Amino acid sequence: MANPAPALPSIGGLSATLITFLILFIIYLLVIGVVLWLAGEIVVGRRVTFGEALGIASVGTFLVGASIAFLGTIGILLGLLIFLLLVKHYFKTGWLGAIGTSIMAVVVGIVLIFILGALALGALFVLPTIPGL
Repeated sequence: MANPAPALPSIGGLSATLITFLILFIIYLLVIGVVLWLAGEIVVGRRVTFGEALGIASVGTFLVGASIAFLGTIGILLGLLIFLLLVKHYFKTGWLGAIGTSIMAVVVGIVLIFILGALALGALFVLPTIPGL
């Protein structure tokens, strides 16, 4: 007897991996963009845009990742310098503003992780369960 058709179509293989990677990468850029935007709003004296924060997140991801991949341990230090240069350029601030924005981005990211974790735990333990699942 032949196997019945699956209930849900599956694209499987490499295409599913690439689509999943693209979706997660877009979510990553949006989250990092929000964190950088909030940090820039707090530290920089002028109004920063979400587009500037997305520019830092997208360009920084590729440049810092490439420097770490090709240069190893030295690439980490070069990646930090690249990130500071990107913040300095996009947010039109000085070196201290770029360092302050970077530190504030870490603080905002940690606070955001705690808030999202508390919401996830609350949803997990407080929401009613659906019978049969």
